[in-house]
Amino acid sequence: MSIEVIIGIILILINVPFGWGGALVCGYYGQKTGKKFFYVLSVLVYALSWVMLSVGVFLCGKPYAKHIIDNYVAKFIVPAVFFIVIAAIVVIFIYREKIFKKKKQ
Repeated sequence: MSIEVIIGIILILINVPFGWGGALVCGYYGQKTGKKFFYVLSVLVYALSWVMLSVGVFLCGKPYAKHIIDNYVAKFIVPAVFFIVIAAIVVIFIYREKIFKKKKQ
């Protein structure tokens, strides 16, 4: 297995957690700080995850990338990331008053 294929596999496997996780974290900081920069960064991180997927497919080749996506990403990574995102949303909802507490000036 060549280094290009290995890099492609890694990019395919990490693009979902990177995109969803990065968007969630940046959105959280945007809400917490009120700065639009973090919202823009959230969109850029998500867009970068699609670039990662495209480069990964290019490096692996379409048939091998389809096998990886069908057998690993769709079965394990997406459900795990979905569960983590839902858990984070629940925690943020429960502790929202402490998390989003604004400092008095």
